[in-house]
Amino acid sequence: MAQRLHLRAEWVLPVGSPPIPDGEVIAEGAEIVEVRSRRMDGSPTNGVRDLGQAVVMPGLVNVHAHVEYTILRGLLDGLPFFEWIRALTALKSRCETDDWIASATVGAAEAVASGTTTIADCTDSGAALDGLLALGARGLVYQEAFGIGEDVPVDEAIHDLKARVAELARRAEPGLHRVGISPHSPYTVRPALLRSIATYADEDGLPICIHAAESHVEVELLRRGTGTIADSLAARGIAWHPPGSSVVTYLHDLGLLSSRTLLVHGVQVSASDRAIIAQSGAAWAHCPRSNARLGVGVAPLRWMRTCGRPGPPRVGLGTDSVVSAGTMDMFEEMRFALMIQRALGRNPAKPSAGDVLEMATIGGARALGMEHSIGSLREGALADIVAISVRDRRYSPMHDPVQAVVFAGNARDVMMTVIAGTPVYEKGRLAGHGLRAAHSRLRRATAKVRSLPEPGA
Repeated sequence: MAQRLHLRAEWVLPVGSPPIPDGEVIAEGAEIVEVRSRRMDGSPTNGVRDLGQAVVMPGLVNVHAHVEYTILRGLLDGLPFFEWIRALTALKSRCETDDWIASATVGAAEAVASGTTTIADCTDSGAALDGLLALGARGLVYQEAFGIGEDVPVDEAIHDLKARVAELARRAEPGLHRVGISPHSPYTVRPALLRSIATYADEDGLPICIHAAESHVEVELLRRGTGTIADSLAARGIAWHPPGSSVVTYLHDLGLLSSRTLLVHGVQVSASDRAIIAQSGAAWAHCPRSNARLGVGVAPLRWMRTCGRPGPPRVGLGTDSVVSAGTMDMFEEMRFALMIQRALGRNPAKPSAGDVLEMATIGGARALGMEHSIGSLREGALADIVAISVRDRRYSPMHDPVQAVVFAGNARDVMMTVIAGTPVYEKGRLAGHGLRAAHSRLRRATAKVRSLPEPGA
C-alpha cells in the first residue's frame, strides 16, 4: 500500500489557485490526491499531521545552482567579473573528486533544509548528482563543457562529453533526475564546439543550459572583440573573431536556442533579442543576488517574463553558487528579486509578491519543462511540498500568506520538506545519507583550500 501523507495547516498556498485558510494537502505515495479546506464533518483524524501555525506550499524550484562550489563560499569577494571567473577556475584546481562530492552533498543539504525540492545544477565534476542522490532531492543535472581553445579537437571533446553525460544518466535515479548539457558560456566554449553541442543535444533531445549575457565584458567580446576577456584570449594565443552581434543572436545562429534551452542571467539582453526568444521558446534563470554581488547589473525581469510570446512566463529563480549569492536560501532570492526590481523601475507594485513566489515554484518548473508534475499543489502533481512555520513575531499579524512568505520568510522557518511524498527534512533533521562524513571531508578540504593564498591576492 502506498504511503499516505495528510498535512493540515493554518494556510495552504497551492500556487495557481487562491490560498486556502485552514487547509489540507493529502498525498498517496508520490502524488497529491487532494488539496482542500479542512473537513469539519467529524471525519477521522488518524494520521493527520496538523502543523498548526504554518504555511504549506509547493517545494521551491531552484533553476540555477552549482552545489559543488559550496566549498568555496566566502572567497573571491570584490573582484571584477572576469577576474572572479579566472580566480574561481584557479581555486577549482585545488580540489579532488571526493572534495567536490562532499561539497555538493553539503550544498544540496542546505537547499533541501531551506525548502528547495528541485535543483537545476550545472556541474563540472559530476558531483552535483552525488549531492542530489544523498539527499533524495529532485533535480536536472547539466554536465558542463568547456573549450575555448583548439587544443582538443571538436570530435574528441564531444566524445568525452557524451561519455560524461552517459555516466550521469547511468547513476541518476529514474523519475527523480534528468540529465542535460551545459556549455559554460560564449566566452569559454568556441563557436565550432557550441555548434556541435547543439547538434548533439538536438539528436538526443537533451536540455541545454548556458550562462548568457551576464556581463558587459562578455557583450564587448562578442560585439567588438575587445575588453578584458578578449585580452585574456589573445594572451593565451587563442584567436577570436567577434560575430558583431548580441549574445542571444550569437547563440541562436549557432543553433543553441530552443524550448529545451535555459539561459542564465540575461542582464545584458537587448530589445532586438525579444523576437528571437519568443520564436525559440527558450527559458530564463533569473539570479538577482549573484548579479548584484558580482556587480554585473540588474536583469530586465519584466522583459524576460513577457518576451512578446503568448502563455505564462518561463522564468525561474536561481541562487547560482554560494560563492556569489552566499546562501541557497530561495526566500532571500524572492525578496531580493522583488526589491531590486521595484527600486530599479520606481514602481511599488511590480513585481508583486505573487509574481516572485510564482517564479520560485511553478515558473521555475515551466523553465525546466516540468510544470506538469511539480511547482504547484494540485491533484495529480508530484507531492513535492514544503511547510513553513509562521509562529515567529515577523509573521504577526498575517493578513496575506503570500506577502508574509515573500517579505518575512527565510530558510530557518522551514519545518518540513517533502519530496515525492516522503519527508526528507523535518524538525531540523535531514533524512539523507553520508551527511556527517560529507561535513567532515568538507572541513578538511576547506582547510586545504584556505591554506593557499587566494588567486589574484
